[in-house]
Amino acid sequence: MQQMQQNDNNTQRAKDYQKQQLKLNLLEEICTLLFLIIWVKISPYFVDKIPLQGYWLLIALAGALYISYQLALFIFDYLAGYQLEHKYQLSNETFSAWLWRHTKMIILSGVFLGILVILLYTALWHLKYWYLWCWAGWMIFTVLIAQIFPVIILPIFYKSTPLENETLLNRFRELAKTIGMNIEGIYSLELSKSTKKANAMLTGLGSTRRVLLGDTLLDNLSQKEIEVVFAHELGHHAHRHSFKLLTLNAVISIILFSLFYLILSQYAGSDPQTMKISIQQLPLIALVMSIFSFLSRPAINAISRYFENQSDRFALELTNNSDAFITAFEKLADQNLADPDPSTLVVWMYYDHPPIRDRIAMAKSGKSQI
Repeated sequence: MQQMQQNDNNTQRAKDYQKQQLKLNLLEEICTLLFLIIWVKISPYFVDKIPLQGYWLLIALAGALYISYQLALFIFDYLAGYQLEHKYQLSNETFSAWLWRHTKMIILSGVFLGILVILLYTALWHLKYWYLWCWAGWMIFTVLIAQIFPVIILPIFYKSTPLENETLLNRFRELAKTIGMNIEGIYSLELSKSTKKANAMLTGLGSTRRVLLGDTLLDNLSQKEIEVVFAHELGHHAHRHSFKLLTLNAVISIILFSLFYLILSQYAGSDPQTMKISIQQLPLIALVMSIFSFLSRPAINAISRYFENQSDRFALELTNNSDAFITAFEKLADQNLADPDPSTLVVWMYYDHPPIRDRIAMAKSGKSQI
């Protein structure tokens, strides 16, 4: 009886946490749209008042837009990323540590966005068929980021070290060998300095391809349960999900660059006045991207859930251990305060992984569910 009451309390705590997180996400999305709409209205005045031209004017507007956005919506980063995590005892970070990690993320994102904006406008001003060049450049950029992510970007935020547990490593090698997988290594990701949550991922391309297992996961799960999680990551490789996601990205970006073409095509060319007017459209581009991201999210999430379900089924078939699968995801759900039974609408809009209820039900029944 006492155990049942404890389970009910844990479930309610998880639901409360997810409910508050969802409210903050919705409010942030609404405020983002309002913020960008305001900038669409004021950008002509901003551009007229700045005594700059060409790239310097573009950098000034892009910088003002990005910095003002970070300042205006910082409250949501703080409430969701720091306060809420501490309220539910999920964070191990001091405020200064969280702020430093958040600042690094802002700087890195700003650098990447700045490069992309400059390349977009360079193509618009100087290249015929600029939208096709932009699309090709975006695909190259996506592949490059995927390749360098585990070796250059991720270490800025989290330290990773080669896994030293020989017993686990030998078992992992056996599992990987069954599908002919060639990975750079298996690493422990130091998440515990910032969070109590657990995570695992298959990341990188080619020589940088590796499996990352959070130390919070390794410390909380049994060996059999860790094997199931590792097998799930192998499932992504076996089903070529990286290539399929890259293909999906190519299709989605074609649609997005088509929208950019509708907005910017009349401003192609290097005439100073045309360049100035094209720069004014930058907040509109950001607004279109935000709306497009919101509208396309359900379809993208559905595809992601399907891929995750495939990997779950692969893990069950490879390990033949449904009991370990069930207990592993029960532990992870409890550790991450995942809502065990979210509404269909919430799943549709925000879940890129199947809910825990569906993953466990699939393991018990042997049937695929999304």
